[in-house]
Amino acid sequence: TTRSRRTATPPLNSSVRPLMSLPTVDELVALYSQVKGGDVGHAEHRLFQQHGLAPLIPLVASAYLRIRRGSGRARILFWLPRYARVRQDVVSLALSALSDRSYIVREYACSILAYSLRPDVIPQLTSLQVHPDPKTRAAAAAAIDAISSKNHHYFVDRKHSGSTFWSVNRGDVPGRSF
Repeated sequence: TTRSRRTATPPLNSSVRPLMSLPTVDELVALYSQVKGGDVGHAEHRLFQQHGLAPLIPLVASAYLRIRRGSGRARILFWLPRYARVRQDVVSLALSALSDRSYIVREYACSILAYSLRPDVIPQLTSLQVHPDPKTRAAAAAAIDAISSKNHHYFVDRKHSGSTFWSVNRGDVPGRSF
């Protein structure tokens, strides 16, 4: 008799989740501090299957500053733009990430703030206009443009062509419902 290695876990989009306790901040620090990106990805996938993302946000925000690897901090921010308009803790985390030593972390922080469309974050983004990294300056300028224009698509459509869209949540792309 052969045994299946498959486990009965619900898919990522399932609203039915097993009753499992949330991980500790220390466990999240260990997860996101791993060297191998594939290991982080697999662990993160299991974590999201078990709990979804929303209940983990306060925990990953607490773990964020203790994660030494920029790639781990970036992975956390990568998933958060969809909450930028509804959760202050996500905006606060993005604001603190603007001063991260990793370019990609700063880029993701700018993207979260661009999607938030919150004018009150423009002063912090403006301070990046003198950053030594030209990619960081460009990301900050794009975020400021998106917020000032009240159009999050301008973070990716930097020439305002109207042909490039950034779909984060359902209904973000004109004429599409996905």
